[in-house]
Amino acid sequence: MKIILEPSENQEIEVIIKGDVNSEEAVRIISALNDASKFSRLVLLRENESFLYSSDDIIYFYSAQNKTYAVTKNGEYEIKERLYELSNSLKSKGFIQINKSTIVNINYVKSITAEFSGNYCAVLKDINETLIISRKFFGSFKDYIRR
Repeated sequence: MKIILEPSENQEIEVIIKGDVNSEEAVRIISALNDASKFSRLVLLRENESFLYSSDDIIYFYSAQNKTYAVTKNGEYEIKERLYELSNSLKSKGFIQINKSTIVNINYVKSITAEFSGNYCAVLKDINETLIISRKFFGSFKDYIRR
């Protein structure tokens, strides 16, 4: 493996992998880079004030009316990241998408019950709230909690 570092005017780090990108070595490198770039602290907004939260303190994220929100024990906050960005970046931190507009922290799921419609309900710890797990996402949810 050859590593080349090039200074640049651009402040954003750019990584280019050349060669067999499907090789075991490339997959390990990509995985390590993804883990290194995960969100560990998130900036949440409420009433023109910014709050710094650990991802562990977020119960779930949801999107509504083109905005994304984070729900914690202390209430609801807006977050600038999009749901798909959070879903990709927080998967290794215990978050899984359960329907089109919701990502839940698996550590806050108290119980799951089946509904007649084929969907499931996830009852959350600490905030006494229930979220819908759609049929489309239940398979990946089940696989995620079993790993």
